[in-house]
Amino acid sequence: MPRFQTAIRRARFVYSPYTAVEMQGFAQVLADAIRTRIQSGQNIYDQPAAPLKPGKPGRRGYPDYKSARGLQPIRDWTWSGHTLRCLKVLTANENRAVIGFLDEALPGRRQTASQIALYNNLRERQWGVSPRDRAAVIAAILSGRRIVTVKAA
Repeated sequence: MPRFQTAIRRARFVYSPYTAVEMQGFAQVLADAIRTRIQSGQNIYDQPAAPLKPGKPGRRGYPDYKSARGLQPIRDWTWSGHTLRCLKVLTANENRAVIGFLDEALPGRRQTASQIALYNNLRERQWGVSPRDRAAVIAAILSGRRIVTVKAA
């Protein structure tokens, strides 16, 4: 008989049928769905986002400046495109994947992409998972096909 017996106080079992690469693929599907939805001017409820504030009488407003640049005068988070370009899969492992914004600022600017996303989301909730985004990820998971991601070497 042994002199001591090991007491197991905690046990953590992880069962995930997906690898880290597959989880990264699912997260990329979600990030692409969110980016497409925001660029089309929809909020997290898959409804059209609130219109941009017009300018004061006699002055041009933000929608006018966007139109003059050839952009759509809707709330779509695109002026230079930097914020939505920074939307990436940040980390992925067997248990979870995290998508978010890289903390990069354009040269000459003080705000990072994540700060810009925060302020835009306070105006209108567009950053998040909508019912269509959730359906896109579930369809990717249930499709049974492998999601391949390409890593830059």
